[in-house]
Amino acid sequence: MLYQLKGIVKEINPPNKLILQTNECIFWEILIPFNLIEILKENFLEKETLFYVVPILRKNEYIEIYGFLDKEERELFIKLNTLSRIGPKLALNLLSIFSPETLRRIILDKRVQELSKVPGIGPKRAEKLYLELKSLFLKPSQKGIILPPEKEILLEEAKSCLMSLGFQSKEVEKVLYQVFEEKDSLDTLIKKALKEFSPKLKEETFKE
Repeated sequence: MLYQLKGIVKEINPPNKLILQTNECIFWEILIPFNLIEILKENFLEKETLFYVVPILRKNEYIEIYGFLDKEERELFIKLNTLSRIGPKLALNLLSIFSPETLRRIILDKRVQELSKVPGIGPKRAEKLYLELKSLFLKPSQKGIILPPEKEILLEEAKSCLMSLGFQSKEVEKVLYQVFEEKDSLDTLIKKALKEFSPKLKEETFKE
């Protein structure tokens, strides 16, 4: 998949298009978040610029190129397009209004009506959109609890630490999800897991 395009910004066409020249005879039309238009006009016109891009085939007829200055925005754009109610246009509008971190925070805090700020999204559609985005930003744990990304990261860090001590991956996951509480710090979680492992360690030592 095409990942980056680097060239001279030749034209900027509101509400959300630009022309990028990558060599003497190749010019790319790129669709961008509309909040970038003024930024690009003031700082990047006729200058060499790197865009993180995503090509999308539309209706099996033509390819559209979507571009971002930020790599994280590109990755989120790809993820948004995997959701059934969100196509490229709506995904681009979302990233024109919200940064990836702001959008994630809105979903975690259940601030549903803020999604109505996006062009084409009314209050009713905001509710449906929230449910779609919730599946992207909130992962179900093995306990059946929905965990925010920072807690998933904490569990992954704890898992890595315990595996470095010689414990097996599946065994570690099972124990971590048994003892995990949302208030736990990394140190607390590891100590709780080690307590669960300690009877087994004693048993194996005795066998030896």
